[in-house]
Amino acid sequence: MKHRLVCALTLCAIFLTGCADKDNSQNIDAGYEQLNNMDISSAETSFNAAIDAKEDLTMAYRGLGICLMNQNDYEAAADAFVNALHESGSTPSDIDFDINYYLGVCYHKLSRYEEAKERYDAILVLRPKESDAYIHRGTEYLYMQDIDSACADFDAALELDKKNYSLYIDIYALLKEAGYQTNGVEYLNKALSEYDKYMSSFDKGYINYCLGNYPTAKKYLEDARSAGDKSTELLLLLGHCYEELNETSYAINIYQNHVEKEPDAGVYNQLAVALMKEGRYDEALDAVVNGLEFDNSECRQELLFNRVVIYEYLGEYSKAKDLSAQYLVDYPSDETMTREYLFLSTR
Repeated sequence: MKHRLVCALTLCAIFLTGCADKDNSQNIDAGYEQLNNMDISSAETSFNAAIDAKEDLTMAYRGLGICLMNQNDYEAAADAFVNALHESGSTPSDIDFDINYYLGVCYHKLSRYEEAKERYDAILVLRPKESDAYIHRGTEYLYMQDIDSACADFDAALELDKKNYSLYIDIYALLKEAGYQTNGVEYLNKALSEYDKYMSSFDKGYINYCLGNYPTAKKYLEDARSAGDKSTELLLLLGHCYEELNETSYAINIYQNHVEKEPDAGVYNQLAVALMKEGRYDEALDAVVNGLEFDNSECRQELLFNRVVIYEYLGEYSKAKDLSAQYLVDYPSDETMTREYLFLSTR
């Protein structure tokens, strides 16, 4: 059972495909096909053309909003989703619930947590058994520092989806990210105490990894791998376990064998980190360069950060300074890199 991490920070392109109900939907159909192919620029052009042609405006604005989200323009995306809801009928449909989820994510990204919560309120009024909505709303409560309401929503989601053991891990990750790791550990311990015999080896490995029980986690994850699970998620977790157990060389072998068969930005990034631990900075730089070939990867920021660090370890301070300046253009709020840039400026 793989973990969705359905928090508002990581929600990805749910219901990405779509088609218009109206006969005149040429631009909309083209836009969604382009979205599926990750041709965001062309898709945006198609959806704007659909709006100008007054095709199905709900689907057109929805598609435009997804394009804008992919460009991290959450303000404009939110406006597009609001327009999509305005163009929808008076009776809520499946697409309205979908749009509300997207809108909630945009508001979260804009730190408008109360408005994001209201989107999930609206969903739950009409769909009180929507477990995902409870998870999302609980996330907003966390960012509003209302831990009691957050946990009440998480408990409601678990009650609705009792056999989804991965939810315990998702909830732990959300609580940890918001600074409530102790509360998160309580959920993991509850999962193990009540559902251990029902869980897969992967899930037990994941939970034990989160709890810091690395030898136990390694055993379960190796069991899962022996049973045929070769997923990136498992191999990354297994590699982390070996690193925590001071078997970094073995972890490096795991990462290298994986990227040879299935290149992945996240694995390249972790490979670079492991190589740095062993002082193999030239190889680490090669791993980062390979990882950066994946333009839209979720770990791109980490790869760029690690690139600066590697050049610093290599003694190429001028190069590291230039790259840190470029990094801060895209991620100006990163205080750690800001300090690093100031340090490099004195070299």
